[in-house]
Amino acid sequence: MLVTLADGQPIVKVIDFGVVKATNQQLTEKTLFTAFGQMIGTPQYMSPEQAEMSCLDIDTRSDVYSLGVILYELLTGTTPLEAEKLRTAGFVEMQRLIREKEPPKPSTRLSTSGERLTVIAKHRSMTPEKLKSQVRGDLDWIVMKALEKDRGRRDEAASHFALDIKSYFSASPIQASPPLWYTAVHDLFLEIGLRFPLPDCYWAH
Repeated sequence: MLVTLADGQPIVKVIDFGVVKATNQQLTEKTLFTAFGQMIGTPQYMSPEQAEMSCLDIDTRSDVYSLGVILYELLTGTTPLEAEKLRTAGFVEMQRLIREKEPPKPSTRLSTSGERLTVIAKHRSMTPEKLKSQVRGDLDWIVMKALEKDRGRRDEAASHFALDIKSYFSASPIQASPPLWYTAVHDLFLEIGLRFPLPDCYWAH
């Protein structure tokens, strides 16, 4: 990311969507980079199709995936695929994780953060319970639609992703939503007085 000034105010500009490497030296002890002939990028922000290293064209849906990673990190304090896990994995395993490993919803990640949740919430100027409550629901669906492994299920452009975020802040309906089958079964469970949780392997459509 790059921070610049506009009318005296700091403006954050995203300039790295997973395609960057250190050419002369390791920038920090946490920097991840790859060898010649392998994929180039920051693995935790890379889309599955970037990790695939196939002849598949990389289009704007890869950018949508990276934006989803950034929003996930802003909400939970960590990326969907944690850097440490990717760092300790071998190259082939790292590719597999990026392509196949389904991350938990942001609200689920927060709920399983243990003592870190208090710190995460404090940095966002709210209580842990309020943070989990605000993330659960629409923000979960917006993020998880952007993080679909199948790019055909993501938004086609960053502008569509941004529109859902704008809708969330204006309390308007969002386009990202649970799968239709979930909505029907959820309603049925409510009728008989049971709670039907959505497994973390199912995302927005």
